Amino acid sequence: MGKVERLTNGTTGGPVFVYVKDGKITRITPIEFDESDPPSWEIEARGRKFSPPRKTTLSPYSFAWRSMVYSPKRVLYPMKRVDFDPDGKRNCTKRGESGYERISWEEAAKMVTDEIKRIKREYGPAAILSTAGSHHLWGNIGYRHSAYFRFMNLVGFSYADHNPDSWEGWHWGGMHNWGFSWRLGIPEQYDLLEDALKHTEMIVFWSSDPEATSGIYSAFESTCRRQWLKELGVK
Repeated sequence: MGKVERLTNGTTGGPVFVYVKDGKITRITPIEFDESDPPSWEIEARGRKFSPPRKTTLSPYSFAWRSMVYSPKRVLYPMKRVDFDPDGKRNCTKRGESGYERISWEEAAKMVTDEIKRIKREYGPAAILSTAGSHHLWGNIGYRHSAYFRFMNLVGFSYADHNPDSWEGWHWGGMHNWGFSWRLGIPEQYDLLEDALKHTEMIVFWSSDPEATSGIYSAFESTCRRQWLKELGVK
């Protein structure tokens, strides 16, 4: 029997303990803090003291990550359609019908590079369309502000820009209208919770529902804060 290790991981889905035995994940749980951890912050407001639970909160997908890691549907290696010949008959009409076979990383890399060369030779570099992820993705080549543009410019490509689907909207919209980027109308972000607990009478969530849409980043860390405000009678 192997030894069980407890490891930690922290990302947008919430900080977790990951239990590993014989090199495999056995379970994933929220981090529970004990006396060996630093004390939590505390805010005094309107005759009460507020402090967060000694346990992290997680996004739903964080709890299910073990099943995703070991899912039989997860693709771990390069695969090629069995009736696809990059140098001959491609059988495009069989897409979605034919099965797949595993190929080596070397074969996969050669197939991709040969296809890039073929497209540039036959249609020109503008025929290669590419775009970066909305939030850039982790890594190096796929990261919008790292080697991505350097790599793609060396290859030659057409860039597909996309809509401002996150902070880009107010950031660039504000910069275009106001001519500068100093906060763009966003208030100071420090001490907002303490200020709200001590002084606020009403909070308006404009076109948002934190309990329904806050599960992506930092899990439901702020749920208890809104509960505190309700207990204090904040509308």
